[in-house]
Amino acid sequence: MRIKRALEKMSVPLLSILIAMLAGSAVILVCGYSPIAAYSSLLRGAFGSFRSCMGTLEKCVPLIFCGLAAMAAFKSGIFNIGLEGQVVVGAIAYILTGLQTSFLPMPLHVLVCIASAMLAGGSWALIAGMMKVFCKANEVVSTIMLNYIALNLAEYLFSGPFMAEGTIPQSEALEPEKMLPAIWTGSKITWAFAIACGMILLTGVFYRYTVAGYNMIAAGDNDKAAEAGGIRMNQTRLMSMTMSGAIAGMAGGMLVAATYGRYVIGMSAGYGFDGMAIAVLGQNSAVGVFLSSILFGGLRTGSLSMAMFEGIPSELVSILQGLIILTVSAPLLIKSFRVKSRRKKR
Repeated sequence: MRIKRALEKMSVPLLSILIAMLAGSAVILVCGYSPIAAYSSLLRGAFGSFRSCMGTLEKCVPLIFCGLAAMAAFKSGIFNIGLEGQVVVGAIAYILTGLQTSFLPMPLHVLVCIASAMLAGGSWALIAGMMKVFCKANEVVSTIMLNYIALNLAEYLFSGPFMAEGTIPQSEALEPEKMLPAIWTGSKITWAFAIACGMILLTGVFYRYTVAGYNMIAAGDNDKAAEAGGIRMNQTRLMSMTMSGAIAGMAGGMLVAATYGRYVIGMSAGYGFDGMAIAVLGQNSAVGVFLSSILFGGLRTGSLSMAMFEGIPSELVSILQGLIILTVSAPLLIKSFRVKSRRKKR
């Protein structure tokens, strides 16, 4: 029964990917390119060699965190559209803390900076959560507005008081020995990937075996039944938003700690919105988020190969991502509308 249920659950995203690829083929043909050449180049660039596989896994790290962050909100029935802003404030907190605590030894330095990034991201998301709980504000609107505030705050800080010497808006760099090292010599995979895998495991255990995780799932499945069962909805929603923001803050921290070594304006563009797509495609499960992150990481890595060797614009990959999201979300939207219509009839 479990195997059958797992296969049924996997059929929706797999069928969605297939439909999206067929629709993407039509778009590629209309643009005057060969779908076979495009997809072949995409696969070679993403998984065609050991080096390309390592590049894909490297791209996965922020996507995993953002996917888990989106999942944490979706599980409770909350739409956290502010992941992009939470990634930004997490990165800001990480680099500013890192520059001020460079005297700490390496492991402790990373732990303090990660804690700072999580606190910043969680606090930023909590603002929207409190507005929803106490002011009945729509979290979609408030989180979108907070995105703009975070992005403009970063631009002010790193093109103003904390800007490094030079003409490019960015922060000072961390000392090389304070960045997360590669897992083994010559590899692109840093310990950030191991931390991301650890977070997947922790999130899966949290939702499966803890009371707080059960409460969040119950609140998302049926808020009125959960409230009638004694679950404190306001407390659960605030916890979900804080948890979602904290994980997104970690994504920003890992971008600084493992990839850039500093804050660079625009370095987090798109990760938050990709995270929402990854959570939807992964059916809001920790394992699903991991597999979806590999797919989206492969699309990011493979698009460079398409552009370099086939002359195919990388924007076509963005179209493919959009088609995947549409085909996955369509049945979920229909199911959601059916549930709402049944509640109204009752």
